[in-house]
Amino acid sequence: MKKTLVAILVLALASLAALSAVDSFDVDTEVEGVSKMKITTCRYSSTIPEDLEGADSFGSLDVVAAGSQNFSAWLSTMSNNRTGYTVSMSATAMKNTNPNQAEAYINYTVSVDNKAITTNNTTSSPTSIDVITVTDLTELTVASSQIALTVDPTTFSAAIEGSYAGTVTFTFAAT
Repeated sequence: MKKTLVAILVLALASLAALSAVDSFDVDTEVEGVSKMKITTCRYSSTIPEDLEGADSFGSLDVVAAGSQNFSAWLSTMSNNRTGYTVSMSATAMKNTNPNQAEAYINYTVSVDNKAITTNNTTSSPTSIDVITVTDLTELTVASSQIALTVDPTTFSAAIEGSYAGTVTFTFAAT
């Protein structure tokens, strides 16, 4: 009787296994790379890429006096690049924009996170400097650092009349 009961149990289990089915599906995605940078008018902290695109852009700095400039500009970045990224900064002195006048310069020092460049007429020291370096990301990362600028009082006071323009350039590079 035991043998018969065991045989019936084995047949019942075998028939249940034959009647049951297993199915599955895969879940996958492709995450696009995000590498964004913008000079904004305030500190940026959102991790939504479209928010950075819509953030207020800082335009230009109108200098009216020598010394430390009072303005609100932030170097704002966003990235999900696994190996990180670097942002470098370079600058050119403010140069007289009238081509019919002798070249004249107004120098300044620009800094981000205590990393600075000082212009010196046709050169700058250093010529370029890394102001943000982020390595080995494990998630989307946002950074926002305030930009500061101080105009050299000697070259500002000695400048001839006219308009002057210089450029501070930031370069974003995935590592």
